[in-house]
Amino acid sequence: MKAIITMENSLKTTIARLGLPVKTWLEQAQNNAKPDQQGRTRVCLVHSSDEYAKLVVELTAGGMEWQRKHLNSKKQPVVQISTANGPHILVDLTPAEANASGMLVWDSDYARSRDLMGQLYPMLVALMIEQLEIDFGSCPDAAVLGCLAGLEMAAYDYRGCRGDKEHDLPVPGLCLSNAATKAPSGELIRQAAAVGNAVNIARHLVNLPAGDLHPSAYAELVTELFSDSENCQVTVWDEQRLKDERMGLLLAVGRAADQPPCLIQLRYRNGKSTKKPLAMVGKGITFDTGGLDLKPSAFMRMMKKDMGGSAALVGLASWLSATEFPDPVDIWLAVAENAVGEMAFRPGDVITARNGKTVEIDNTDAEGRLVLADVLSVAIAEKDNNQPRAIIDIATLTGAARVALGLQVGALFANDSKLSDALYEAGLESGDPIWPLPLVEAYKKELESRVAQLANSSANRFGGAITAAMFLAEFTENMPWAHLDVNAFCNENQGAISGPGANGQMVQCLVQFLLKGGY
Repeated sequence: MKAIITMENSLKTTIARLGLPVKTWLEQAQNNAKPDQQGRTRVCLVHSSDEYAKLVVELTAGGMEWQRKHLNSKKQPVVQISTANGPHILVDLTPAEANASGMLVWDSDYARSRDLMGQLYPMLVALMIEQLEIDFGSCPDAAVLGCLAGLEMAAYDYRGCRGDKEHDLPVPGLCLSNAATKAPSGELIRQAAAVGNAVNIARHLVNLPAGDLHPSAYAELVTELFSDSENCQVTVWDEQRLKDERMGLLLAVGRAADQPPCLIQLRYRNGKSTKKPLAMVGKGITFDTGGLDLKPSAFMRMMKKDMGGSAALVGLASWLSATEFPDPVDIWLAVAENAVGEMAFRPGDVITARNGKTVEIDNTDAEGRLVLADVLSVAIAEKDNNQPRAIIDIATLTGAARVALGLQVGALFANDSKLSDALYEAGLESGDPIWPLPLVEAYKKELESRVAQLANSSANRFGGAITAAMFLAEFTENMPWAHLDVNAFCNENQGAISGPGANGQMVQCLVQFLLKGGY
């Protein structure tokens, strides 16, 4: 029987102490709206060239015609216009022409609208707007949802969440008008707030210093976050439970750290579906020194982000709970710190995984696949109604995937084409892209060991993302499985995400994947 941790009252301050953004900007803005229109700044969104031209004529009438020529000759997607009734902001969401070059673009209505909010929000701050009206014109639902979710993401500021008054900006009142949508505007706000805040929760967890978010604090925070949830139950396996469950790989990675490793499970059930659950496993290395195979200091600098896969799943769990998603989902977080100390595991050690396979440690900096392997075997071993129909893992696993695809595109590996196609399409539609890479059977020889059944890495410097995925495949027992190798961090502004900092990668992809039916 899994023991559920009950938080003491003294620990019920973790969320406040770490500044987790649980109050959404959109909901606060809607609550701050005043009924009268006096003093409102109007943002007008258009979704076609004809609508753009008509609105430019309307806004520049009455002595403001001097702006019209400039607007028509040099169109900007977001522009401030002076009118007789005060400042207006025009946002052009017109879809781009078909891509004749054949190059791939991720330009859905949702993604394009979301990303333009990264330009709009700083203008709202600069204008010190107290009351804001957004006119969506003829925009489709996807564009409305993208705009609102983008505002939620753009309003997130790590320093403001942590109590820096200079960055804790006042929230204006928000009124929506002319949203030509099937869903009521209030419902769209709730949907957008849920997905935007899910991204922001993932971002905040990654942005937190590793000294604040060590394994024990992580378990406390997740437990507290869902303590009042009626549909999401949190269970934490402590160090003794890991030993009892023979999770040798996870224990080895975390044994040199001051705070011991743990496994965090979030079991989401809404009682509205008879489907078997979809299982998701997240890599939660709260800091990665590389272990005894120490990383160079420049590479270690941002290794607080090495729990980005698990952070995305905590954000996803918040979305599941907030939207009361009908289908069951089980989330498993493999949490540890890969530290250096007298108890650190060593190159050459042979460790027995939970499923009984022996693993020779070729490189202690290939630790992510070790913790994932043990937790994959736990998730797959669930029985009866809890046995998963498919499993997905999300991890900041290899630099090789970044070399291949850059910082904004995740690598997708899968042993099932239906699952792979569904995730790929979700990435396109959500503007949270992933790209399929192959599982190459011939590369398994790179993981051969003379003293164990597997080695955890290869001396070959080529194909590192593939060999890492091939290692994980050894622990999936032929269940439909996908592995997402992501970065979780951006070095500059990325649409609605203000960088450098965490980007909440894969939250929106997984939300869209689930909304479209998953697997």
